[in-house]
Amino acid sequence: MMPAEDLPPHVTLLLRALPLPRKTTVVDVGANPAHVPPYAALLRAGACQVVGFEPLPDAFAQLQRDKGPNETYHNCALGDGTRKTFHTYRVPTLSSFFPPHLPGVMILRKPRWATVDKVVEIDTTALDAISDLVPFDLLKIDVQGGEAMVIAHARTVLIEAVAVIVELRYMRMYEGEPMSGGVDHELLAQGFMLHKFLGNKSLPLLNSQSARLADRRNRDQLVDGDAVYLRHPGQMTAFSDTQLMHLAVLAASVFASHTVVVAALDELVRRALIDAGVPAAYVAALPAVYRTNPP
Repeated sequence: MMPAEDLPPHVTLLLRALPLPRKTTVVDVGANPAHVPPYAALLRAGACQVVGFEPLPDAFAQLQRDKGPNETYHNCALGDGTRKTFHTYRVPTLSSFFPPHLPGVMILRKPRWATVDKVVEIDTTALDAISDLVPFDLLKIDVQGGEAMVIAHARTVLIEAVAVIVELRYMRMYEGEPMSGGVDHELLAQGFMLHKFLGNKSLPLLNSQSARLADRRNRDQLVDGDAVYLRHPGQMTAFSDTQLMHLAVLAASVFASHTVVVAALDELVRRALIDAGVPAAYVAALPAVYRTNPP
């Protein structure tokens, strides 16, 4: 476990200044360890806990083997609570409830992405149906087209959450997936709004001159990317004390939104929950690139 001192100074300062009632909690839906999650540093420092869900047996086994004391994983597929068809792809991280959309993957020159090894029927679980799910602050979700369905059946458990990190699709890769608009619509309906992108992936399109065009310079087509949604940041006065503190921790350590951190700290100062000097101290602890003046 990484000691808190090994986190960036501004995050360490924040964790020491906030009277957090519990660890910041993340629910990770599609917790496949093939990718390093954005909360990894916070988890290694022992400053957050994770409840993860992963339906693929091999990925789940790896999570179970490598997990730390603040991690709990469940080998199940989240959805709407009904039995569904599940497609296991040759590339495991692409496995989905949806079959491949051939025109999309072929124009991107990714025929391997359309290779399905097997199709099975599986039971799904709605997040709202998990009675013993702990209160959580961040929902991270990457389930290859099933994001809107999972979020639509998490309305009760999402009430206290302040942030969602979700994969949005811009180029259709699966038949019937709701795409970025469907995910955005569902999150807006639950009081979240798009805050920022953590990264977007683009690829070149297949054409007669593909061999002569440098791939890295001609990635013209947006495919997908991870986006951060927040509860309305202009309504922080309506947030609970706990929501404000966990929002500050997440914004500082997971998605680097420092104006969000300071706005949340300002509200905590107004409520006399932290020292009035904490916002200025936080800014002073940031890397110089984020400041207009030296500390």
